[in-house]
Amino acid sequence: MNSFAYATPRTVEEAVDLLASREEAMVMAGGVDLVHEMKRGIRKPSLVVHLDRIPGLASIDSTSGSLSIGPLVRIRELETSPLVATHAPLLAAAAREVATPQLRAMGTVAGNILQRPQCWYYRDPDSHCLRKGGEHCHAVAGDNRYHAVLGGGPCHIVCPSDLAPALVALGAEVTVHGPAGERPMPIHELFVGPRVDPHNEHVLRRDEVITAIAVPAREDAVSVFLKARERTAWDFALASVSAVVSRDADGTVTRAKIVLGGVAPNPWDARAAADALVDRRLDEDAIRDAAEGAVAGARALRGNAYKIDLARNVVAEALRSIATG
Repeated sequence: MNSFAYATPRTVEEAVDLLASREEAMVMAGGVDLVHEMKRGIRKPSLVVHLDRIPGLASIDSTSGSLSIGPLVRIRELETSPLVATHAPLLAAAAREVATPQLRAMGTVAGNILQRPQCWYYRDPDSHCLRKGGEHCHAVAGDNRYHAVLGGGPCHIVCPSDLAPALVALGAEVTVHGPAGERPMPIHELFVGPRVDPHNEHVLRRDEVITAIAVPAREDAVSVFLKARERTAWDFALASVSAVVSRDADGTVTRAKIVLGGVAPNPWDARAAADALVDRRLDEDAIRDAAEGAVAGARALRGNAYKIDLARNVVAEALRSIATG
């Protein structure tokens, strides 16, 4: 690990000024992912700006029909919070599937959302892949069993976050603070695909930080989070689904949102899947059409065709759970 300066600002404005003061400055929330990258020499900040002493960034509140979540809220708190269980059970379910109890106790909401790819070529300090400024995505000709089948190219990473797809499905909004002040944005606009920027997963500038996450109330909706992984304990998603479905009194779907994780560089908004459900009852025909729509346009690499079937089946299982729940 390289040597670095360490700062603990007491206000968001001070943190932003510190991040703007050095080109190699980096922000730390829980530190789970950043410290790992620093130990392996993947990131070499000259200044680490730790946000944990800034008041107001680690609370969960319910106001005006929405849930307000601070970026430094620990994942364990999402998992156990009565407010989250009441207002956003999908988010609580996703939190329960993140990593191990020890990592959930340390990791933060913002850290999980913004964590870097788990691609082994990116994580290898000796690999100069496209994501790290190289000329090629090494996964194309290499071991690509865990890589993207939707939205990939020229880099084929997958989004490793469990919370991000759930928050996109819930229509969450993030508040970002930078030198020009605050700006809100829908959370789906936070992420950027490799066809737009092959080096970054989100649009945050280096002198900006997330200061709040707002989740609107969806009291009429039923939601399910399902995650398929290689091991039954601590593992990243091979494919996951965050499904939110609203139905009228006779069971007809009035609104739906289906977001996939583990299969694309960003949380994948499967709009064709959601469209296949609207104005229909949640029967086997509708479920089959939605599952097929979820993987529309999928393209496998040499070693990951199984992910297409897996994603299709996970979507179908989630919708059956909603239909019979």
